[in-house]
Amino acid sequence: MTVDNSFLIKKFEKYESIYVLFSQMTKLPFVECDEETYDDQVYVFTEEGRTQEFAKKYTNEKILLAAAKIPNAQIKGFLSSLYAIGVNALVVQDEGAPVRVELEQLMPRPDLDALMNDKIPRVNPQLQLTALYFLQELRRPIERDLEAKKRLRSLEEEMAANLMRSRFIVTMDLTENGGDLKPGAKNQKVKIPYVKNKNGDIYQPCYTDFGEFQKFNAKNKDAKMRLSAVSYDDLPKYLVGQAKGFVFNPAGFNLILTKEQMELMKKNYS
Repeated sequence: MTVDNSFLIKKFEKYESIYVLFSQMTKLPFVECDEETYDDQVYVFTEEGRTQEFAKKYTNEKILLAAAKIPNAQIKGFLSSLYAIGVNALVVQDEGAPVRVELEQLMPRPDLDALMNDKIPRVNPQLQLTALYFLQELRRPIERDLEAKKRLRSLEEEMAANLMRSRFIVTMDLTENGGDLKPGAKNQKVKIPYVKNKNGDIYQPCYTDFGEFQKFNAKNKDAKMRLSAVSYDDLPKYLVGQAKGFVFNPAGFNLILTKEQMELMKKNYS
């Protein structure tokens, strides 16, 4: 039976605020594939109290969720951001039974292919989505039986396929060099950004898309950065010094891969 959601669609942009369930494993909206429609959907509520009740069944499965409040002024931006992570539907709990709404009914769909194929990729929804599914499962604190291990490997395979066909943004900080490289000049001051973990290991950040670059560098807006789009195969050529590998989307799903893990992924899944 088709549910008439036209009233909710008209009402949505007038909500004073909404509450969205985020995964504590990825710090991004919790995404789930509907078993019947195969929609990649997120969960939205108009009352905070309902999020806690809804999340209980997931907590029992060690799927840890938290509600984030989105004020009215940020709702459109939030809806637009869902395209970047591959979401196509929302399950909205307002009054009565939950209602599924297609994202396109609330926010026009951008030309994702054009954005992804830009000189510097603007989005990479398939990689974002498959990485979220994999990491939401991988980071659950559970013991896995054989069937669960097979499922996890299947999710990893889907993510790996998208990793290896993607281009990534890598950066150089040219602030101390006036924002540019001078051909033939000596002693140019170039910094390669890095992230250090608790063990002191160094990883270089790279990004699936321009939005992820902006998130990580939000507090460094005055820096003069040079951005390059690099294939998965070419990423190791950009590692410098003692860097052990890359951290993909450090302000997003935060996937860390050493050089050896990147090579092993190519061997196992290419």
